Amino acid sequence: MMRWFLAAAAMSLACSASAGVTGKTLVIRQTVTDYAKWRPIYDAHRAVRASSGLSNCRVQSSDGDVNDVVVICDMADVAKGKAFASSKSLAEAMARAGVVGKPSFYFLTGH
Repeated sequence: MMRWFLAAAAMSLACSASAGVTGKTLVIRQTVTDYAKWRPIYDAHRAVRASSGLSNCRVQSSDGDVNDVVVICDMADVAKGKAFASSKSLAEAMARAGVVGKPSFYFLTGH
């Protein structure tokens, strides 16, 4: 599982670098009960992500387990990204969407 996560994050960073994007990335790994239920709630939360300085968000799932979900976003500001990750709005959206257990948040910076 961790190997898959690292490969997804590396691919995202490589794609961003080749597109001329440098900076910071927020990666969220989560397990959901039902991807089909999770996705519309994730999509509806777009404005909150944008107001938190997150853009160009991509969703990927583990090969063989669509409910093992990784969200990778470009992040304008690490402090705002951390505030988003700990926000009540995100916690409530994740609860409604059927996120199981505690999601993992990774704040990555390009060099």
